[in-house]
Amino acid sequence: EPNAGERVWRAFLKGDPSVDLVHFTILRPPEKQDMTPLDELSLIVFPTEELFEEKLSGFDLVIFDRYSARGILPMAYYENIAAYVEKGGALLISAGPEFAGPMSIYRTPLSAVLPARPTGRIVAQPFKPQLSDDGFAHPVTGTLAGAGPKGGTPGWGRWFRLIGAERISGRTVMTGAGGAPLLVLDRVGKGRVAELLSDQAWLWARGFEGGGPEAELLRRTAHWLMREPQLEEESLSARIVGGDVAVERRTMAQTPPAVRLTDPAGKTRPVAMAPAGPGLWQGRAAADSLGLYHVSDGVLSAVAAAGPLNPK
Repeated sequence: EPNAGERVWRAFLKGDPSVDLVHFTILRPPEKQDMTPLDELSLIVFPTEELFEEKLSGFDLVIFDRYSARGILPMAYYENIAAYVEKGGALLISAGPEFAGPMSIYRTPLSAVLPARPTGRIVAQPFKPQLSDDGFAHPVTGTLAGAGPKGGTPGWGRWFRLIGAERISGRTVMTGAGGAPLLVLDRVGKGRVAELLSDQAWLWARGFEGGGPEAELLRRTAHWLMREPQLEEESLSARIVGGDVAVERRTMAQTPPAVRLTDPAGKTRPVAMAPAGPGLWQGRAAADSLGLYHVSDGVLSAVAAAGPLNPK
């Protein structure tokens, strides 16, 4: 539905040259039908079959922004979207009051892939979005400007509406009034899902009470859904720094798996990892010979080259 936050999403996505946006807003609900012939309407017919059956697999991300299940999409198309997610697609729900009501998109086959279930309650009170413990460790939210330290008050403006929901899977990275889930991220099958349980992010874009990092939050959320490597919460990297192999491991676990380094001669040794921030661990090992160094924790691996990349 048209809403105050719609322009924020559209401006963000259209402003990214790497994004090709296909955007539809439903301006006339089904109960407003009349006898005007289709060839006399200025609005095109919503291409449901083309979008949700023929070309669905070609999209990197599907966003439902303030969407009500009014019967425009057949239930089979919701099943197609759920299957699309499980096969590797991405889905983002930006929820408003309709998410808590009888026309909630949760009352469709999409509920099989959504990580948060609406309680039917709408919290209409001022609150400052805050990062959860997982939120401080997650790359999507951990370094947002103005988040402040754990237990502190963020330096951004308030929102005024939260859609009550119960997390049933995934991770809550942002919370709202009373510590309720605000942004929930989850991996479903081979795909990813995010639920933003408020339609008030536009207040940050308008600079209300100083605003907030709405553009960065939306960008990171969308690009995490589309698998941007820099936003992976489980990652391992290595590089040569001052004659050492610097290893960095990002993880949501309390402690990282043991990391081992294999030098160019094939000798393997452990790398001691120390915490360098929420969700981030770093370690160093001497790079005492030229060649390729390989680091691995049994699941993830990375390489770093010491010396010229193209030696004689």
